[in-house]
Amino acid sequence: MIERLRRPSSWPFYFTVLIYAALIWLQGLSNSLLQIVHEFEIALTMALGSFVAGGTALGGGAVAFPVMTKVLAIDPATAKVFSLAIQSFGMTAAAITIFCRRIPIYTNIVFMALPMSALGVAISLLYVAPFAPRLLVKSIFSFLLLCFAITMVLRWWRKAHHQPSAEHIKPSLGRFLLVGFVGGIASGLVGSGSDIALFALLIIAYQADIKKATATSVVVMAFTSLVGSAINAWHLNTITPEIEQYLLAAIPIVVVGAPLGAYVCSKVKVGQLVSFLLLLISLEVFFTGYELWQQ
Repeated sequence: MIERLRRPSSWPFYFTVLIYAALIWLQGLSNSLLQIVHEFEIALTMALGSFVAGGTALGGGAVAFPVMTKVLAIDPATAKVFSLAIQSFGMTAAAITIFCRRIPIYTNIVFMALPMSALGVAISLLYVAPFAPRLLVKSIFSFLLLCFAITMVLRWWRKAHHQPSAEHIKPSLGRFLLVGFVGGIASGLVGSGSDIALFALLIIAYQADIKKATATSVVVMAFTSLVGSAINAWHLNTITPEIEQYLLAAIPIVVVGAPLGAYVCSKVKVGQLVSFLLLLISLEVFFTGYELWQQ
């Protein structure tokens, strides 16, 4: 029993217990439960968002951002800050699960993309996001999701025509530095982007294995979210009391949902995963197009 607890595969469990213990210590058990009930819309949103974040190349912001801005009528700037912050917990938990369960990733790609993604999100938060129009931010997010959908359809077409995935790839340093930086800029604007951009490049340009590409993008986005949230919290002071309330309701959900998503999506068939993601993306793009048409 002791040897089992010492296994690295137990670390995601320890991480979850630590987060729950910290929340209960800060608020008390009854207040923690009441917070989830009070912000049940956010908690419900992140139940789906964390599952998507842990098991796909779409961060939790891919669910949180459109639901918060389109359904809950929350300002995009608030939704972006929340998305980065909540992904710092959910996608970190998913990344820990990926490492501890030895889910394969493209390690060399992670080391290439991480530094430029961190630089991109910092520049975006400090110098780009403050001047970006609200409708432009929403449009950028929908464009990213559309690119992701095209990537998934292309991957499906290649598989239907029996084109094999590449287990090992020889990356171009310049490509991944550029994509990491552009993804970081997008992450600073909408709370997600590094994962989508990296995933798209791996699938389109290198015919990468979809599950390895997904796990790789989750690791990169987890680190990018941590960097962006640190800047928001300690330099820009954009973690408002409102966002704190959202986070307290969502954190208990995502630290369970994201690892669960990472585990389940490593087991399910690729076709089922693609169909689920395309449904989510179609709904988001439809509502964005409708909103633009109404302007």
